[in-house]
Amino acid sequence: MRRLVISFVLGMAATIPALLAQLLAEDVRTEPWRHSILSYAWYAFIIVALSEEGSKFLVLRFYAYPQQTFNEPFDGIIYSVMIGMGFATVENLEYVHQFGLETGFSRFFLAIPAHASFAVLMGYPMGKAKFTSRHRAWLMCQGLLIAVLFHGSYDFFLFLQQNREVTKYFSTGILSFGTFASFYIAVRLAMRAIRRHRKPDEEEDDFEAQEEESTY
Repeated sequence: MRRLVISFVLGMAATIPALLAQLLAEDVRTEPWRHSILSYAWYAFIIVALSEEGSKFLVLRFYAYPQQTFNEPFDGIIYSVMIGMGFATVENLEYVHQFGLETGFSRFFLAIPAHASFAVLMGYPMGKAKFTSRHRAWLMCQGLLIAVLFHGSYDFFLFLQQNREVTKYFSTGILSFGTFASFYIAVRLAMRAIRRHRKPDEEEDDFEAQEEESTY
């Protein structure tokens, strides 16, 4: 339990390098009319998604991964979600501070579950990586890249709604659908990843139950 709490706190601290990276970059949302769609893609996928998911990945890789309590594949998801929720907590508090309680409340139903889903998608390959001797580095990179992909696409469609040049050709409804589709697919994949990790445990429990029945 103590290490999970530390993971949560380190997830909160992971907002610092991500924030610094975003402060050093030009925010396309400040003057949206000056930027192309490619600029939005760069900002969403590289500046925001990579900085945020990369910061969380570093905590997962260098704090949680070496722990002795990280002793089964499903722990990759557990630690990753704790880190992600720590990050999302600080981010949501910042939104409440800037835009009020209504914004923080609305983010509770979409942005925070999105962070949790990205965390599961990162933690699933990380859990597999620790208990295999093959393709370990690739599995770790895979977790980071998948999280960045879905986080970036989620933000990309969200940010584009602020560009009037884009909304001349694509309605905010279509762009909102892109955001929601990214969220929905990430949630579905996250649920599948959880089921895949839990399935071996369920099969083991069934086997043990059969063994007990056979002894009577």
